[in-house]
Amino acid sequence: MKRIFLVSTLLASLFVVQLGSGVASANAQITPTAQSVSGVVGSAITATTAYTATGISGTKVFVISPSLPGGLSINTATGVVSGTPTEASVAANYTVTVSDGATSATATITIAVSGTATLSPGTQTVTGRVGAPITATTALTDTGLGAKFFSIAPALPAGLTFSSATGVLSGTATAAKAATTYVVTAADGTNYAVATMRVTIAAVPVMTPATQSISGLIGTAIAATSAFAAPTVTGTKTFSVSPALPAGLSLNTATGVVSGTPTAVAAQATHVVTATDGTNFATSSLSVVVNSTTAPTTTVPSTSQGCVTPNIGGRLANTINVASASLPLSQFACSMRIGVRPAKTVVVAIAHQGTTVNRAVARYSVVLTRVNGGSITRALTMATTPGVLRANYQRLISGTWSVTVVALSADGTAVGTYTSEAFRVG
Repeated sequence: MKRIFLVSTLLASLFVVQLGSGVASANAQITPTAQSVSGVVGSAITATTAYTATGISGTKVFVISPSLPGGLSINTATGVVSGTPTEASVAANYTVTVSDGATSATATITIAVSGTATLSPGTQTVTGRVGAPITATTALTDTGLGAKFFSIAPALPAGLTFSSATGVLSGTATAAKAATTYVVTAADGTNYAVATMRVTIAAVPVMTPATQSISGLIGTAIAATSAFAAPTVTGTKTFSVSPALPAGLSLNTATGVVSGTPTAVAAQATHVVTATDGTNFATSSLSVVVNSTTAPTTTVPSTSQGCVTPNIGGRLANTINVASASLPLSQFACSMRIGVRPAKTVVVAIAHQGTTVNRAVARYSVVLTRVNGGSITRALTMATTPGVLRANYQRLISGTWSVTVVALSADGTAVGTYTSEAFRVG
């Protein structure tokens, strides 16, 4: 009987190891990708959310590493973590892996379990915006701890700082962040106590129009830009621009309109126009280039000379045609076409005039971005003669995508940017 028991146990162990050893695939994923658990010894935690797996077709088995704190367990069929903690544990990241034996994907769970010690306030909410200082959180106070040290997990958005002495969160975020729960742990070397912070950082609001361009000549008045609309800036608006405009051009601080007569040559550059009422703000980009009084016609194409149709062969489930009038400026390209194939493939075709006619653009950076996260970049180099450049993206995950194309000069300067409407793949 002992031999039978040992053999059965060994086979079962091998079976579990095999199931957890699938090869990670770019198309396989589980959601949610990150979760947080804040528990107290002796009290049942709120069970985590069951996972949804895509790209894994076989029978799924979930495992977690490293081992969970005492009293907690994972459901191998759903990935749900539940239970009643029996021991304190400082905040740590745990990796959940799902596999069908051939393909695998991972997610993370941050778990912290406090003992009899407590922190107050137990939860705080932080709502901020990129580029604006957040309101600092309240300093945390404890019961049942000695000399303590605060930590927070997972990693904070760039620009925010956390005080290990007081548990205060402050700073100015430099990147947007969807609502995320962070676990704050206070430890004195023997006991732990935890609290949570719910942090959301919004992107900088964009004005309308989001982009404009100026192509001027020395001694000739430019066509004034359009006045901006900034609905998120509700008070009296003041406009500013950075970096400074080329000599001879000026910004109306009440409307954001740029006008004037250039007095010096200026290489193409992107300027940021900002509207603010002292509390709220929004931005827009302005591309400016100033040539000498005799501007070469080969630098800024004025006709569709040599332009061809950006055809995409084969069966398409959806097509987005982008006419030259929809592109940010005349140097950008002749036209574009975005095609979505039924087999989860996207093709971006760019018709160009070639560098002999259009010397402003040398290459393109084509970025395919998924709304729920992830992007793929392709680099396309323009030929000397007119033609069509194509960027192909295959074996994509089903979801909502968009395309951003940046036209670049020979020295890598951005000439203009186009972003498509969102479209569905799969």
